[in-house]
Amino acid sequence: MMTSMTTMMGSVPLLLSVGAGAESRFSIGVVVFFGTLVSSLLTLIIVPTMYALLCQKTKSPEYVSSYSR
Repeated sequence: MMTSMTTMMGSVPLLLSVGAGAESRFSIGVVVFFGTLVSSLLTLIIVPTMYALLCQKTKSPEYVSSYSR
C-alpha cells in the first residue's frame, strides 16, 4: 500500500508539469498515476471479493471447513 501511494505521489509532479515537453510528461503521469490506482483497487478489493464469491459458489473445502466450526 505504501509503495503504491509513493508511486502515485511521485507522479504528481508529472501531472502538474509546465513548460517545454509538458504534454509528454503529463501523459506519462496520467498513465502511472491511474494505472497504479486501478491496480491497487483491483488487488485490495476486487480479487479478494471474487475469491470469496467463487469459494462460496463452488463449495470449496476451505470455505466449508471455515464456516462449519
